[in-house]
Amino acid sequence: MTATLVAKNLAAGHGDRSLFTGLDLVVAPGDVIGLVGANGAGKSTLLRLLAGLTAPERGELRLSPPTATVGHLPQEPERRPGESVREFLARRTGVAEAQRTMDEATQALVDGAPGADDAYATSLERWLSLGGADLDERAEEVADSLGLAVGLDQPMTSLSGGQAARAGLASSSSPATTSSSSTSPPTTSTWTAWNASNAS
Repeated sequence: MTATLVAKNLAAGHGDRSLFTGLDLVVAPGDVIGLVGANGAGKSTLLRLLAGLTAPERGELRLSPPTATVGHLPQEPERRPGESVREFLARRTGVAEAQRTMDEATQALVDGAPGADDAYATSLERWLSLGGADLDERAEEVADSLGLAVGLDQPMTSLSGGQAARAGLASSSSPATTSSSSTSPPTTSTWTAWNASNAS
């Protein structure tokens, strides 16, 4: 799946301090965009807005198709105790949450709950669009292509910083994801939009 992200008239700030206003941006399939600025200029804030992790003060974000997902890859991926690389990838791609929703919808279907048919169809479509059906296979392929030389059942907390960064990049492999990648040398953040299903 390919996706387009459109931002119109975005504004954000911290307290009384404005970081940016009137920001317009279109990211189409295949676009690669570099975001450069001084520390504190709002690069990370913009990336988080585009990923839907925080709300803008003004403006709107639109995804086409609406079922697409914008992934945010921070410099230091969040590692949870006891979570394997496989579980990290499922969580970061949204597949784990989609699986839980589909399991609940399946149970509602079995129980004959009103509206269960529609809820199941919606949850199945979401799970499939995120790549739930072949996540394990793709995860192995993407991990290999990125040089992540660890087993997918290895705990995330045991990975080195570089390995964790590769696992984070692998988590952008959802077919429904327009990926936002944030790296932070002293004055640079980079946002890369790409069709992750073609990246592997």
